[in-house]
Amino acid sequence: MNPTQNTSSKPSQFTAKSTMLECLTADPSLGMVLMRDFHIGGCRSCGFDPHSSIEEVAQQNGIPTERLLAALNRSN
Repeated sequence: MNPTQNTSSKPSQFTAKSTMLECLTADPSLGMVLMRDFHIGGCRSCGFDPHSSIEEVAQQNGIPTERLLAALNRSN
């Protein structure tokens, strides 16, 4: 295998229009980032629709979209 070849199915970068489902499917560990850093998705009161975009979830939770994007793209 070529060492420069990306074998991950994870997109190179999530955008504000990416859905939460796309993010969590690409990298399930992002669920912990959401709970730990933003208190999103850990319980009924902070849950989200998986088909909502990152931008929508950020707005619903009073988080700057750029900050949430930076956290979700942390390991890209």
